[in-house]
Amino acid sequence: MAELRANMVRLGSDFSATPFNAKISNAEQLRVHKMLVIGGRDMQAGHVSVRLHHGGPQGAKPKAEFVADILACIKERRA
Repeated sequence: MAELRANMVRLGSDFSATPFNAKISNAEQLRVHKMLVIGGRDMQAGHVSVRLHHGGPQGAKPKAEFVADILACIKERRA
């Protein structure tokens, strides 16, 4: 996610061996607004699976589309 860091977007990563469900649960407890779940199939397809805090899974999006959406949200000051 070098594109997001280059645009000064705060983000964190969890590359531990913890199962996905535990990582998602932890992010929900920390009230992370937007979570990206990137599995093997997502990496091969160049997609990211988006989850919203209390909104659940939003489906997979191309990585470039997600980055553009995040930058637009920041520019327009919307969640």
